[in-house]
Amino acid sequence: MLIDPRRGIERSGGSPPRLARAGPENLNEGDVILNGASALDLTHRQAAVLIGHPKGCTIGASLQAVVGRMVRMILPIGLEKRVYCDLMELATGMTSPGTNGPRLLPVPGEVFTEIDAISLVTGTKAELIAGSGVGGAEGSIWLALVGNNGQMARAEELMKAISSEPMF
Repeated sequence: MLIDPRRGIERSGGSPPRLARAGPENLNEGDVILNGASALDLTHRQAAVLIGHPKGCTIGASLQAVVGRMVRMILPIGLEKRVYCDLMELATGMTSPGTNGPRLLPVPGEVFTEIDAISLVTGTKAELIAGSGVGGAEGSIWLALVGNNGQMARAEELMKAISSEPMF
């Protein structure tokens, strides 16, 4: 079963997606939750989520299933959300008494970035080499890809398909 807590979409086995009838409280071991994240420590492959609601937003309910019932958590996150400090230290500072604004919660789970996606789909090894962007491309990244001829052809086909998607 696969659930995006924001959309309530569920997939079980090979069946097509359907609207979930219940939230994370009905998930069990072997189920998977996808939850986007707000900050990425790429070196340690850890992610954190900004929390704006006193009850912890969707991640609060999801963590009960992850920790209590060993549901798998996948954290899709873009490389543009990299931070270069310890997420626990950031979270401690942001949740201290007397602070204002959102809180930051480091969460257990499998970090999944563009590097992982490209490697999974094409078989290439991807490495972040730069970040750049102007004129609507702010936050863009440059990746170096290494692979055999077939893998590189799949990667080129994937990049062409992505680059032809309409801007939003």
